Amino acid sequence: MTAIREIEISAIDSEARIILESLHREMERLKAINANSDDEDEAADAGNDYLEVSSLYDKVKGVAVPTFGNQITNFSNEYI
Repeated sequence: MTAIREIEISAIDSEARIILESLHREMERLKAINANSDDEDEAADAGNDYLEVSSLYDKVKGVAVPTFGNQITNFSNEYI
């Protein structure tokens, strides 16, 4: 059995946004694979990976939003 290890990081707002946006894009990519793949194993793997990435996204968002505000999850490139 593998021992679970943990790291802690700190991030400024722009770094937190990059992390959240990257995780969000990966979630979308995995969701598309899960929905559209003809390979049952690939679809199942993508679905399982989606759950893991989604959990990490929620964890980071749960720390980032209270610190930086809801705008930290606005990934639009348009001017506000």
